Amino acid sequence: MPTSSTTTQALIRHGFVANDYLLSINGGLSVPRHIDLPAPWNLPSRLFQFPIETCHHEDGIHIGLLHPALADHPFVKQIEAALGITLDPEGAPNAHGYSKHDTGQWWHAVDLISAGEWQALLATRHFTTDKDIARAVAFGLTYSHHDAKRMGHITTGEARQIMAAIGAAEPASRRTGILALSRPLPCKPDKGSEHWPINHPALPADTLAWALIHGIEDGWFAYDRAGFLHWTAQGRERYAAGDQDTFTTASGQCAFAF
Repeated sequence: MPTSSTTTQALIRHGFVANDYLLSINGGLSVPRHIDLPAPWNLPSRLFQFPIETCHHEDGIHIGLLHPALADHPFVKQIEAALGITLDPEGAPNAHGYSKHDTGQWWHAVDLISAGEWQALLATRHFTTDKDIARAVAFGLTYSHHDAKRMGHITTGEARQIMAAIGAAEPASRRTGILALSRPLPCKPDKGSEHWPINHPALPADTLAWALIHGIEDGWFAYDRAGFLHWTAQGRERYAAGDQDTFTTASGQCAFAF
């Protein structure tokens, strides 16, 4: 593990950081904006933009990689050449053994989903975990896209392709996921109309992702004007039906609770 004040001095001398204070509070090194990175390092992933973790210890600054596969990152190679060291592939944990390694894997998944780069995410899947990818799918379906022509950051069709790629099998019953969600409750602001947010009790990532896919496809969920996914009247009626095979809608019609 490269340590000591000489590491800090070298980083400052080579212009990788302005001073010791910034190095301590930032907890890492970011790729300078003027550096043009080749693929795949130019993807909009914070893991690729902040590949190096640092942590201040009594014996000086510890420095390492946020992910072992970042050893091939051009900026990492530049740092290693300038300092004459090899960065620790296990990162730079603090005195309690905590590293941002897991956070970096989440960044990679959610950043690429949010940017609409889900195919690139699958191509760089080894930088994250299948659990993080499924969590990112759920995130991508929950919040609207900046493009008004799209609803979520990903479509349900794209979400299905991603879930298939990571081997997350679709539940046999479409009711499994929706009934695992928390009971729909209204949120009533002082001004404006009430909202019906979708809450869930720390569901496994796969379960939540499939619940959102099914809910959007079947009309149980929809995006409101603010761009957030919420329960529809049909979805609330469906939830109230529980394990029944059919339920009665507000209009008095009988519907199948698939």
